[in-house]
Amino acid sequence: MILSDTRILEEIEKGTIKIVPYDRESLGSNSYDVPDEGIVLYPHIFYLGVTLEYTETHAHVPFLEGKSSTGRLGIDIHATAGKGDVGFCGNWTLEISVKQPVKVYKGMPIGQLIYFPVDGVIEIPYDKKKNAKYSNQPDRPVESMMWKNKF
Repeated sequence: MILSDTRILEEIEKGTIKIVPYDRESLGSNSYDVPDEGIVLYPHIFYLGVTLEYTETHAHVPFLEGKSSTGRLGIDIHATAGKGDVGFCGNWTLEISVKQPVKVYKGMPIGQLIYFPVDGVIEIPYDKKKNAKYSNQPDRPVESMMWKNKF
């Protein structure tokens, strides 16, 4: 089950979802659009971007997906990291690749967040885990922190 626009608004009011800056015009029927900075992107180059929005999710699992309009331009906004965790707080790092040269503009919505309810109690939210490598992400892309994993 995905949260509807009215449920997202209710969760924002309750404080379980936070989006800053928040623009009511970016709220779709079941998602919230997130923009990226302006630049010409080229194929065969991997780009790290970041959302303008800082988000917090305290009771839902957020998923970042590309918008159909940007997909039709040949833009992929994540390779593998489309799911957040309950307790994720920060700006979203985007793993961007394109199929053809395309220009994106600052404020252009290229992705959307959708929220899924969680079944059961969360014992330790992401922002409270000792090994939460990506908690409190800043408003700039964050490189891989795989080196922090213990193998």
